[in-house]
Amino acid sequence: MIAILLAAVGVTLLVLLDERRSRALAAIALTLDPRARSEMRECRLALPGLVDSVAAALSSGLSVQLALSEVAPTLPRALARPTERAGASIALGASVDEALGAYAGAVAGEDLAPFAIVLGAFARSGGRIGRSLDRVATLLRGRIALEDERNALTAQGRASAIVLVALAPLGGTFFAVMTPEYLAVMFDRGRWLLGIAIVLEVAGGLWLWRILRLSSPGADLATLLDAVIVGLEAGLTFELALAALVVRAPMVARLPEARRLLADLALGRGANEAFSAFGSVGPTEARVAALVRAATRFGSPLANLLVTQADALRLSDRRRAEAQARRLPILMLFPLAVCVLPALLCVFLGPPLLSLLG
Repeated sequence: MIAILLAAVGVTLLVLLDERRSRALAAIALTLDPRARSEMRECRLALPGLVDSVAAALSSGLSVQLALSEVAPTLPRALARPTERAGASIALGASVDEALGAYAGAVAGEDLAPFAIVLGAFARSGGRIGRSLDRVATLLRGRIALEDERNALTAQGRASAIVLVALAPLGGTFFAVMTPEYLAVMFDRGRWLLGIAIVLEVAGGLWLWRILRLSSPGADLATLLDAVIVGLEAGLTFELALAALVVRAPMVARLPEARRLLADLALGRGANEAFSAFGSVGPTEARVAALVRAATRFGSPLANLLVTQADALRLSDRRRAEAQARRLPILMLFPLAVCVLPALLCVFLGPPLLSLLG
């Protein structure tokens, strides 16, 4: 039974350690493989450098295929391999969009989407790409910095949750080693206490995991605007940039705002009607819809207007992360009082009390 308790708590701890990628089975597999998680982190940190290097190579007159091939040896190994495969795929006749599929599994779709949109537009129509890629690199660095700040703000809460959930199994193991009578009582008259402790530990771990998950949001409207902005700067229309983003970034594609707007445009509804429906979702969406309609009506550059809106959303996200971090200790008091402390009492005081009563 002790082994069952340890296994249940171990599964809970693994869920707690997975900060953002526990949405699916692939994310759980990534958590179980520290090397894969480390490589993905390394790739993400090196991605802005890849964008800068490709921008320099393209500005010097190289093709996309040659740029990727020349840049690959300068990258970390985890990112160099998919870059080499992408360059080789283009040399064999694949399109840029198909070739960039080599980054699947190494780079998140939300991070790769702006880079893929700009390269795809450049491969189709050419033009000056340096400014667009500079914008992509800036967006990536800002996104990474915001995520690192959010992780730092919630690090204490995650560590506290792991320690709290681990107290009961560690304490039970200590008593089992130091006091042989402990196991005899727990396996005999204390089996019901052990079952209660397991239920409380699992419930408390899942409760804490849910609290921590709420402090680690995934793709949001700012992520959507970032990729649309680079698409506009690369020469695409708003509709084409949004469609390219939805295809390349699954997390963004699940955003109801993106799906609804793209569906309305695909069904032939007018731009004014589609953006009016988009703006009815919330105040932020209403501001974006108003910007798009005004830019379309007066011919003003939409990208510059959306940059301001995206920056405001990033600032709002940072303030929200700070507020959530301050609320974490208070929210964690509830699972601590309702689940974790009763489990500790069952494990620490249950067998000794049963021995005295017997």
